[in-house]
Amino acid sequence: MYLNTLDVTLTPRTDEDLYNVQINAATLEILSMILEFKVAASWHISRFLTGKDQSKYVYTKLRRMWKAKLLESFKVYSGSLSGVPLFYMLSKHGLRVLEQHNAYRAEQLRSYPQAKTLLSWGLFKHEAQVVELASIEVKNKSVNFNIAFKGEISSQSLDSMNDKKIEALTPDYTALYTVAQTEHCIYTEFERTAKSKEAMLRKIERYINYLDAEERKQKTLRLIFQTQGMEQSFWTNVLSNSPVALQKLRILTTNLHLIQDHTQFLEPIYLSDRTIKLKSNGQQKVDTSQRIKLFSFL
Repeated sequence: MYLNTLDVTLTPRTDEDLYNVQINAATLEILSMILEFKVAASWHISRFLTGKDQSKYVYTKLRRMWKAKLLESFKVYSGSLSGVPLFYMLSKHGLRVLEQHNAYRAEQLRSYPQAKTLLSWGLFKHEAQVVELASIEVKNKSVNFNIAFKGEISSQSLDSMNDKKIEALTPDYTALYTVAQTEHCIYTEFERTAKSKEAMLRKIERYINYLDAEERKQKTLRLIFQTQGMEQSFWTNVLSNSPVALQKLRILTTNLHLIQDHTQFLEPIYLSDRTIKLKSNGQQKVDTSQRIKLFSFL
């Protein structure tokens, strides 16, 4: 089927392909990982499990899970079949296996999008970029600190208002850095498209209202923008309209231009309220020349 200029083909199975895979801890871990990020390629799973871009074990495992109807696979290409990436998503059978093993609550499993929704160009591109960012960052795990991840399913939180459930926290994933038995939580949101000033302020307010003062001391909201212009616009908006929010919650931002390699996550690529300045030369702009590391121990 054609979605804008994206051609998506679900990989067909035959009776000869069928395989009775063992439902063990490794199988459940991969199912959970794909559920959390909605889609993933073999190299994403390999990075999370082994810290490497390629793993023969992971490739074989994914292939067998697909044969066992736990996963669906599809190729993404535009005009050429050379170097076509193969992505995986959960099948209905895979979702049932997670339900049978009580790995997630029923409402979490129901939130996994249907194929026709997930394979729309806008949602797919967002989810593919999110899993790519998280899987690159996990490669920085070392003997000095550990990095673990929660995807969107486990990261999001709901609150009650007028007896109705509403979104409270909306991160695309959560990165957990652990150093000397101290855990540092980074809620990460990837901003692929521009949002209104009001929408961005409401997003920040949700975090401030949901987390109490002590929780906010231990947590960071990290916004990764598609472009530097979007990042500058965010700071101009916050500094002009809601500077008090910066006193309540640690907010860091960066953009894709500064993340071309996994090691850059550990470099001074972030803006914060402590380093950024608002200047006015006929129009308000922010000075983005001084950037900092995610944490001082990196």
